[in-house]
Amino acid sequence: MQYSPELDIELDNIERILWRHEAEEGPALVVFAGIHGNELAGIYACKKISYTLSKMKDRLMGSVYMISGNRQAIKKGVRYLDRDLNRIWGELSEQPDDSRTDGATEWSEAYDIFQLVNAIIDKHQKLGQSIKFIDLHTTSAESCAFIPFNDTLENRRSAALFPVPQILGIEESIHGTLLSFINDLGYPAIGFEAGGHTDPQAEERMEAFLWLYLHFAQIINLRLEEMHRYESVLETIPEVPDQYYEITYHHFVDDARKFIMKKGYRNFDVIKEGELLAYENKEPVYAPSSGLIFMPLYQQKGNDGFFILKGRSPFWLEMSSIFRDSMVNNYLHLLPGVKRISPGSFTVDLTIARFFVKEIFHLLGYRVIRKNVHTLNCFKR
Repeated sequence: MQYSPELDIELDNIERILWRHEAEEGPALVVFAGIHGNELAGIYACKKISYTLSKMKDRLMGSVYMISGNRQAIKKGVRYLDRDLNRIWGELSEQPDDSRTDGATEWSEAYDIFQLVNAIIDKHQKLGQSIKFIDLHTTSAESCAFIPFNDTLENRRSAALFPVPQILGIEESIHGTLLSFINDLGYPAIGFEAGGHTDPQAEERMEAFLWLYLHFAQIINLRLEEMHRYESVLETIPEVPDQYYEITYHHFVDDARKFIMKKGYRNFDVIKEGELLAYENKEPVYAPSSGLIFMPLYQQKGNDGFFILKGRSPFWLEMSSIFRDSMVNNYLHLLPGVKRISPGSFTVDLTIARFFVKEIFHLLGYRVIRKNVHTLNCFKR
């Protein structure tokens, strides 16, 4: 990557708050960068943009916070040291203090970020200001830019503003993410994946995304030609339309050191059922279905071997927007195999309810988590 000479960043001593501007009026935007320590494009993009924003503070119409992630892992240039900082937020929400006993470095990082997020929310809630969050990442495979998000209507509206693929409901496959934690607090939060870790265009895409988001959040005003320029930076290749996609398969790996993905796969490459994709514990791993390969693992840390995507019809998404708050939700427990656990929470016995279960609950705005081979847990988003 090429970085501006004026941005001399000491990664060995990176600050938690990369930059901030606080305003008494207008919306607030919180940007996370470096949640994974080997993903530095977001750190540099934030620093570069903040350098410019510092010269135009009188034109900012809201508050901006840019926050670093796993600082200890950033020092060493690795994804994480002991625990993946982007997989532990579910546990933190259950025990929101620093009394962990497993010794993982990431708990102190998470607790520090947790306190800062609470302080930001408290400040802007009292002022009656809206708050939005974004999380910047890159991938171990070559990739165009894309936006992953939990499937809420507010997140959809944010993601749809950008000319990149949008990945729905990633929280159903990847648990304990920072985005899910923020969404569960009741605030919109989307991710932005700018490309491969070593892609020289990743930082440029990060910058374009941030400028556009600041504009759409009404914190700055971009000229029309500036908007078009940034959008052209984000635009994907014709083979990857900027539409909605959903995950149909997640290959979880226990030990990334024993998982070897076949070389050459890029995000959104077409794969066929039965295609040899990888080796795990020296045994071949074949594609269980046809679709698009997504986030194939080409690094020695992580538990997500690969995903398979399929496109999602805009018509189905429009229908789900209509039905999310409909009266149908009041009668779900009457369906065969469906049992209400609490308001907005159901279990589904797949030995009884066999057809279109996931599709129906998605249509009505539920997060669907597989508990075991015969049971689904469904939670209202």
